[in-house]
Amino acid sequence: MNETVTKTSIADWIPLAGLFALSVIFARPAWGFVFVLSFSIFFGFKWLTLKKAISGGARPGLCRALGYVFLWVGMDACRFLDESRRPAAPRAGEWAAAVFKTALGCGIFWLLAREVHESHALTGGYVGFTGFLILTFFGVFHLLSLAWRSLGADAGPIMRSPLLASSPSDFWSRRWNLAFRDVDSEFVFRPAARRWGLTPAVLAAFLFSGVLHDFVTSFPVNAWYGAPTLYFMIQAAGVILEKSRAGVRAGLASGPGGRAFTTALVLSPVLLLVHPPAIEHAFIPFMRAAGAL
Repeated sequence: MNETVTKTSIADWIPLAGLFALSVIFARPAWGFVFVLSFSIFFGFKWLTLKKAISGGARPGLCRALGYVFLWVGMDACRFLDESRRPAAPRAGEWAAAVFKTALGCGIFWLLAREVHESHALTGGYVGFTGFLILTFFGVFHLLSLAWRSLGADAGPIMRSPLLASSPSDFWSRRWNLAFRDVDSEFVFRPAARRWGLTPAVLAAFLFSGVLHDFVTSFPVNAWYGAPTLYFMIQAAGVILEKSRAGVRAGLASGPGGRAFTTALVLSPVLLLVHPPAIEHAFIPFMRAAGAL
């Protein structure tokens, strides 16, 4: 496959902008707004990555291309669309782990969250959100990865044991939501790094992530604007500190110190990212609509 760099024009972003505009116009209630916004951004990025891969030389069959857009959550189009790549068949243990995570997410979302919600509504919402995250990102999306790899497509899981992260950069660049990592790296980090250098590229990549999360979590509930962006700028500062001489000397880039630093950095400000108004006004109503409450 041709690995040459292909540039993205402003016109390539029009479908993403159009889908976003339509979601703003037509989506109600708040939880529906969140999902429509998320899907509009998702399919906008699918278009961008598919077009860039084809411009770079990918020549997938129609079924593989449609499967990439509609039946796979990853964003590494070149890897997925290359029909010459043949990943190893998944083992039974990986299937069992994915099924377990799916079942665990279901239990937390539809059973445990209801019990907690009866005594503390907001906490129950956070429990439900945790269950939904496990159900989808760790469970169902892993099952999709297994299914595609069984069919011969190179579709690695987008979550790769984030609890084992040894540093903030390890967590964000190699373990957590690699679908978004691929988009952020391709369209923000790499162009910024070529033009301005590493540190500005890190800041730009996390700023991009923060703004998108603000659109998806703060905009639909009209509250806590800027909080998700602040969360990701804290993550950027952590990554920059980790890679600094002082950070390396302090052991923030590896080992027990790196793991402790990563845990504190990711979890301590997490309420900025998944803030109470988003849970109260969007996610809890979604749980009711889904029969979880």
